Amino acid sequence: MVIPSLIISVFLVGGVLFCCGYFLLHAVNIGKNIILVFSPALLMIFSIILWPKFNRALALVSKQLEKHTDAIDSLPDSHIGLWIALAAGLSLYIELMIIRVHSSYFQLFAYFKNVSLLSCFLGLGIGYARGSKRPLTTPLVLPFLALQIIFMYILRFSRVAEFLQNPISEQVAFGIWQAREINHIIIVYGFLILIFAFNALCFIPLGHLASRLMMRRQKLVSYSWNLIGSLAGILLFSSISFMWAPPSIWIILAAIASLAFLRKHIISLIPSVLAVIIVLAFLAVPFRSYESDVYSPYQILTLVFSKNRLPVVRTSNTYYQQILDLSEDNIRNNEQLQKWSDYYALPYYFKPKPEQVLVVGSGTGNDVAAAIRNGAGEIDAVEIDPAILQFGKKFHPESPYQVSNVNAIVNDARAFIRDTDKRYDLIVYGLLDSHTLLSGRSGGIRLDSYVYTVEAFREARNKLKDGGIISLTFSLLRPELGRKLFLMLEEAFDGLNPIVYQTGYEGGHTFLAGEELKKHILHQHPTFKEVTTRFADSKIRTDKSTDDWPFLYMPVRKYPISYVVMILVLLAISIAYIRQFIPESGSGFSIPCFFLGAGFMLVETKGITELALVYGSTWMVISIVITSILIMAFLANLIVMKIGNPSTLITYGLLFISLIAGLGLTFTDLSSFTPWLNRTIIPAVLTLPLFFSGFAFSTELRKSASVAVALSSNLLGAMLGGFLEYNSMYFGFRSLYLLALIMYGFAFFGSMRAR
Repeated sequence: MVIPSLIISVFLVGGVLFCCGYFLLHAVNIGKNIILVFSPALLMIFSIILWPKFNRALALVSKQLEKHTDAIDSLPDSHIGLWIALAAGLSLYIELMIIRVHSSYFQLFAYFKNVSLLSCFLGLGIGYARGSKRPLTTPLVLPFLALQIIFMYILRFSRVAEFLQNPISEQVAFGIWQAREINHIIIVYGFLILIFAFNALCFIPLGHLASRLMMRRQKLVSYSWNLIGSLAGILLFSSISFMWAPPSIWIILAAIASLAFLRKHIISLIPSVLAVIIVLAFLAVPFRSYESDVYSPYQILTLVFSKNRLPVVRTSNTYYQQILDLSEDNIRNNEQLQKWSDYYALPYYFKPKPEQVLVVGSGTGNDVAAAIRNGAGEIDAVEIDPAILQFGKKFHPESPYQVSNVNAIVNDARAFIRDTDKRYDLIVYGLLDSHTLLSGRSGGIRLDSYVYTVEAFREARNKLKDGGIISLTFSLLRPELGRKLFLMLEEAFDGLNPIVYQTGYEGGHTFLAGEELKKHILHQHPTFKEVTTRFADSKIRTDKSTDDWPFLYMPVRKYPISYVVMILVLLAISIAYIRQFIPESGSGFSIPCFFLGAGFMLVETKGITELALVYGSTWMVISIVITSILIMAFLANLIVMKIGNPSTLITYGLLFISLIAGLGLTFTDLSSFTPWLNRTIIPAVLTLPLFFSGFAFSTELRKSASVAVALSSNLLGAMLGGFLEYNSMYFGFRSLYLLALIMYGFAFFGSMRAR
């Protein structure tokens, strides 16, 4: 029976999570806490002793869930479309919420960017497949989510959190531990696996609810309502992200929508209300009174306050930037501050009193303040995160953003450079993004991926005046990254070598590139050391980042074995779950829908990356792209409803042609296009495959045995697409088109065979 299986699975996974977390919290003092070693065994003994009572409790829960199912089945047919929309919108909203929670509390979810999303897909896919089964388990959603959020919130403030940062041996991270020792690997990967397993269980009831409601209407009609609800869900979450709402608001809105399905059955309502109250109470606890969290549209930002010091900013729980007062009066008689002031002044030794300066990644304003101190004329300061910009306006003692000649611009650096008509004497790349990762909402694309590529540097060079200079500062943990930046700047400047100085601030190295640099070389300076020859060394092996392979923090192209191992484990868990919760899945499975889901996931990822180059990697662009995809799916479904099934050959023919056109576009130099052409033709070419894919899916949905079979197969196929997407880390993003062609080819042959 599914109820005992679901509840036992949740409590076992939750219990293991709790025991592991508690054990790790006290691992340093293991001699004083030896009982923790035996906690799993004690939990097992405790469960055996209480099993009869637990079994009776399960029977009571099952009885109440049966009553809840009857209440859902009794909803009037006249409003069933709205209920379908609410269920679908709730599913997508909670999906976005939990992805954001994961990436906010633990940065490792940004490295394994699809784990959170794929666990949601697994749970929803299983839930959709159970559409006709009894009972519904909707009352368990909020308690399960509360258990997960509370556990992660507490663990975020533990000593374990510093272990759970960068688990990837193929990537370098700024000051973040990498998993190399076996105990560290077990902790990190074990945590990821447990969260994947637990989160998938949380989403089974949501998929089951939507599927059961959809079975009460004609398939294409119910799918239309599903898309309308999904559209509302993403618009709602995007809106509250725009307002910098904290997790408590996310949870309250999710609870309001969830409780609408429980209102007719008070006994089912009570556990959910209590769960929401408890999780809100935990989130209100100030574990560190000297810290203040702000949830920008991109990430969690933490202001760390201390006595007699300006605030320090952390992003996604890792160090980002100090707010510095380097005014002349403050640095007098302070050798350390004088060195830091010299570091920020370095570009102006080569370009004194520049008329036009562009600062990208301006952050809280340290680089902007330096430009002002060194006599810059007009300064354009570009920062992608509005919350970080606001911190600078509020807390920076030199008030650089309030100066009249400073233009503060909230935008993606790459997009601004491409679109601006201005030319600059100096372009300053500060410690851009301070090497942190964007949340899972973005598809895991690094915030600075498309800023640090050969093509990006070439575009920046084209915005320089004659004799203009690019100054790029980077904190290097390994010489391969320095060599990589050196080679990219060298190629962008047609073989002209950059000059590199070790600055001594934050481990920084400043790369200077320009045609007239040699006129201003610093021969002796107490703060700087020229280290150009160190990175000109051809013996250092590295691969340059490009728009197709924008993985700056991978020194060389290396197949991500770390990901392959994780994928195999997650696949095993997924298969076990499918066999447990839908044992008859083989008889209710659509091969075309499965591969359509895989292809769709690959094309969506590639579309987002390509459109990020056109519009910038801003949260709004990503939200608009996903919204547009849902609208296109809705229109395709509407056309199939009104006109009928289009020819399979024509549908897939147009799909393949549009994919090949998109692939061809990746070989095109986008900078040669005018901005209006970039913003019209390119998005149309990139999104056409998803439109034709919508035709193909709606056609399969009409032919399928039930909406549950089609949607569950499609979601599980999307998981395959998510796993395959990791191949881009070796083969580049262009390879996703080839993989999508293969997946859609399988879908085509599956569809033809089923005729």
